[in-house]
Amino acid sequence: MLFQRFKRIKACRMIVLALILAWLPENNLHARSAVMKEEMNGQSVLQLTVKSSPTAIFEDRDKIKDPDIVNAINSPRWQASDEIPRFSDLYISPEGNAAPSFRVDVSGRVWDEAQSKMLVLPDKAVAKLQQSAEALRAQHYGQLLDWQDAEKLFSRKAYFVIKDMETGLSFRVQRRAGHDHADVQPVTKADTEIMKQIYNKGWTWDRKAIIAEKDGRQIAASMNGMPHGGDGIPENGFSGHFCVHFLNSSTHKSENPDLPHQLMVYKAAGKIRNYFAGSSPFLLGQALIEAIHHEEPEMTRLLTEGLPKEQLEALLSQQQDWRSIRRKDGRELPQEESWLSEVQMEAETLHATRGKRLVRFQSRFVRTSPISPWEMKELILS
Repeated sequence: MLFQRFKRIKACRMIVLALILAWLPENNLHARSAVMKEEMNGQSVLQLTVKSSPTAIFEDRDKIKDPDIVNAINSPRWQASDEIPRFSDLYISPEGNAAPSFRVDVSGRVWDEAQSKMLVLPDKAVAKLQQSAEALRAQHYGQLLDWQDAEKLFSRKAYFVIKDMETGLSFRVQRRAGHDHADVQPVTKADTEIMKQIYNKGWTWDRKAIIAEKDGRQIAASMNGMPHGGDGIPENGFSGHFCVHFLNSSTHKSENPDLPHQLMVYKAAGKIRNYFAGSSPFLLGQALIEAIHHEEPEMTRLLTEGLPKEQLEALLSQQQDWRSIRRKDGRELPQEESWLSEVQMEAETLHATRGKRLVRFQSRFVRTSPISPWEMKELILS
């Protein structure tokens, strides 16, 4: 009896839906067909999101309708895990949710981060998810372009648009000078005001990951936010110029690429994990301090994925008391084994209550073969 009532209710629902759809304009034939199909199949739509960090406002989204993925997410078999997830830049949520519900790791597993639970998707679903993700990443991130080529695209006097990877705010600039990188200025006062919103704590030399847009191309880049040097655009509210760096560009003071700028360039390209995978232990030790200095928690997380939980918590606890941190000297200690490395770095911190203090970062790195990536396995602060 109850089953028959359920069948009658479902049939009535389908009739009502058909009547509503019949009133839609004829040019919405495909939309009506899709809605009817989803209703009949009982499938919901998921949302795939790509962004450079969990806190980034700037993001790109796409709908997931593939039944292999949708069914796996809607009827999950969660597994509790003590594993430290190696998260990617992917997030999955029911369509219409303001905040992503789940994160996707580099293996294609889906995680409920708050509950430390994971869902292992079928191989077929993982392949389809990665295919959708690559198309979305191509839309979201910038292209890596060596400075020798970037200098030609962003030639002197050229106008282009800068987009901040965290806020998504955009403003126009003009390249005025620069040999080893681009010296640029906001075009108008309105552009300067948008840049001030990006640097909401005030002008600073700190680097930020950006997209440089010109002639339909999106190029991964990095900028600082300190007015300095010559001023060639009057009445734009910006006294001087600021620097924009690209892949392998350098500062005025060095022939070598500037590490913090290069970190932001790779972040803007969506390839920061790849960059770390090909880096030496000494560079990774430097990068950790730069990530903390530039308030990049996602970058810090990537660099410390291999640490024991208690050591990571100790770092994060001390970090809360640092008003600022500046990288100083460092060295890589000689090792007989090719799969072990120890790095000592020093940084000057401004402690909330103790003033300036020198902190030593002593880290141990391990790799499984001479060609595999280095991973931080121990970190002692003193």
